[in-house]
Amino acid sequence: MEALRRILTLAPLSRTRELLRNRRARLLVAGIAVAYVLLSMVIGQMLTFPGFSGPLFATVQWTGSPWWDFPELFVFDSGVALDLLLLPTLTMVLVSAGVGIGATAALFSAVPRLRGRPEAAGREAATTSAAGASAAITGLATIGACCCTTCAGAAGVAVVAAASGTDVALLLSQNWYLDMFQLVVVSVALLAQERSLRLPSDYCRTPPRVDRGFVLGSLLRIGLLLAGITWSLAMFVEWVETPPLAATPALWYHWIVEHQILSLTAVAAGMFPKETAAWIRRAYARTEGWALRALLLAGGISWGIGVPPPLSGLGLEGFVNEFLGILGAPAAWGAVAPDVGLGPALAFHWAFQHLLLAAFAIVLALLPGTALMPLLRTVEGPAESETSAAVPETVA
Repeated sequence: MEALRRILTLAPLSRTRELLRNRRARLLVAGIAVAYVLLSMVIGQMLTFPGFSGPLFATVQWTGSPWWDFPELFVFDSGVALDLLLLPTLTMVLVSAGVGIGATAALFSAVPRLRGRPEAAGREAATTSAAGASAAITGLATIGACCCTTCAGAAGVAVVAAASGTDVALLLSQNWYLDMFQLVVVSVALLAQERSLRLPSDYCRTPPRVDRGFVLGSLLRIGLLLAGITWSLAMFVEWVETPPLAATPALWYHWIVEHQILSLTAVAAGMFPKETAAWIRRAYARTEGWALRALLLAGGISWGIGVPPPLSGLGLEGFVNEFLGILGAPAAWGAVAPDVGLGPALAFHWAFQHLLLAAFAIVLALLPGTALMPLLRTVEGPAESETSAAVPETVA
């Protein structure tokens, strides 16, 4: 209840609104939101250019399937087609506003420090310059998803659909998953930013230097967020084809451990590195912490490396299993053909959702200080990050 009360106190985003109350900030929020809307509409194929011209035509369809997407407005004029469904359009507007607010607040909190005036930046420059961009990062991770009418060109959702082997028409029949997912992740990012803006002045005593360690740590945070968000979403997509009540134990292991434990750990570390380090330090000091380390290690190995042939025939596979499948190796070797052929979607799936998530989980299980150090360098100075990452490194 105390945690819920603290979250509710953040909901009005009072500190964020205070930071963005001037005219320049409001114009930047609007500009970023409009740009995100246009990009989402083009990628999600809400806004298309058929290549032929004609007179102005507009129509409204009040009912259809699925019912939550209607009414639908379709407008065509001079080679430009606009297709607006109710739920995807509302989601797109809300996500775009969140991305605009998050990115602008991060920029306005960091600019004074970048100009060499740390005293003007205050605590927000030290704590939100990286974390404050989370709303923009999480929005970009699923760009085009909220307004996708075919999903053929939606960047994040195309990867999710391909990686999970889901039929596009089937995915679209349950598109509320995508809308709900985007609203949740962007809302969490904004709450995290609001919390950072309210932190006491001594929270970040040693401001991070913008050096190679800071840049690499920031890239790792972005990669973990992109990989964790899209891979967590893929589980809900898989539920469209395989209802949870009909799943086998192997699939439940795949969903709980390989999907959610790996994904949520990566998202938490990418969005809240300092809080995650403190929680890991407390958890690993207790007996139950070994259970978490065991799950992270098991999921990282089975998902990032692979499983032997008996398990690969039960619906489990790792990177090596899929790589052997692409090479055409027999199933007796443990080869499993991926749900999509060689291309950008499979490359993203392998690099981020397989290797990055699994590698981070394995290192976090065995050498937690090593895994957390690059992330802490984005919110703390080198000396303080070493102290915060001082968690038990021993393994049984």
